[in-house]
Amino acid sequence: MKSWLLGHLPCVLLFHMCSSASAEILWTANVNYSYVYNNKTYGEEGEMGVFGLDSPIERVFGLVVLPKSEFRNTACKRNTNFTVPPSWNGPWIALIERGGGCTFTEKINNAADRGARAVVVFNNGMENEVFQMSHPGTKDTVAIMIGNLKGTEIVQLIRNNIQVMMVIEVGRKHGSWINHYSIFFVSVSFFIVTAATVGYFIFYSARRWRQTRAQNRKQKELKAEAKTAINRLQVRSIKQGDKVLGPDGDSCAVCIEPYKQNDVVRILTCNHFFHKNCIDPWLLERRTCPMCKCDILKSLGIAADEEESDTSLAIASISRELQRSTVQTVDENHRDGYSSATGGQERTDNEHSVYENVELVSNDVLATAIDVLPHMDNPGFESEELRAYEMKS
Repeated sequence: MKSWLLGHLPCVLLFHMCSSASAEILWTANVNYSYVYNNKTYGEEGEMGVFGLDSPIERVFGLVVLPKSEFRNTACKRNTNFTVPPSWNGPWIALIERGGGCTFTEKINNAADRGARAVVVFNNGMENEVFQMSHPGTKDTVAIMIGNLKGTEIVQLIRNNIQVMMVIEVGRKHGSWINHYSIFFVSVSFFIVTAATVGYFIFYSARRWRQTRAQNRKQKELKAEAKTAINRLQVRSIKQGDKVLGPDGDSCAVCIEPYKQNDVVRILTCNHFFHKNCIDPWLLERRTCPMCKCDILKSLGIAADEEESDTSLAIASISRELQRSTVQTVDENHRDGYSSATGGQERTDNEHSVYENVELVSNDVLATAIDVLPHMDNPGFESEELRAYEMKS
């Protein structure tokens, strides 16, 4: 159960946010009421109401009436009647005051039972604010709330025997910032994080797979090389008279068993020998002597080809650098010889001596380059090279 909840927690949170967001959405009501006084029509219109949470969001109109025989017009009694004129056959809207010790649902249902098309609840006391009413169970009766000032004004008109007509229009949809932007942002962020996580998992798995595959391939190559090396090692049988059978005889370092006559042993390149059946699996996995750690692949030259090729390339590169530096030194000496010469014969002698020096230096350099090790194997190479230049110059 816990694992299911953790796996579906993002979806549950997203659903909860969507549900909460839909509950926080409210619709305003544009209220237009008008009346006739002294043969003149007066009225007022504005976004002054809010539809209830459980109210249908639709347009209604009708004559505004008050609860009958009540001082505060709260319509809390079940048998409340309303001041609907006997001659009126059209739709009517009940104007009810908030409070009186009953719920919004009771007020609205009492008016709906008497035939009200809609119910307008105005705030009581000095409260002029409006809010979204909660009135479950009122079915298809439209219900809005308006402020105390407008509600009291309309009540006074009706009590003065002035008929007030009202039209309730659907206003604008309002909601908190989270309703409009956060749900989209959270949804996009959730999918981006999920995609990034899945992408990283795929990349990491592919990388691990490639590493494992490379390691397996390397192990197979090493085992193949180990088999080749094992086949090149000597094998002999222990015979009567061998020193290993004497009182001071040795034991196999792998199985710790003393050698016996006719035992088959394998002799490694380091001259250590062991039981053939003991050392072969050992060499196949480790490729080294159990006693001195001598690597049979390197000893037999099986795994040294790549290293030798890298060393040869490094030596060739160093030789070219030495030759290039030597030629530059010879050119400088050649220019100095020309600038100090006073006659053609002397120039010829100088030139001859310079070329002899080039020949000697080149030979020395070439001879030296053969024994030169790469930089990584000879850290003092650079200082030795500088000393050689100083001696030759």
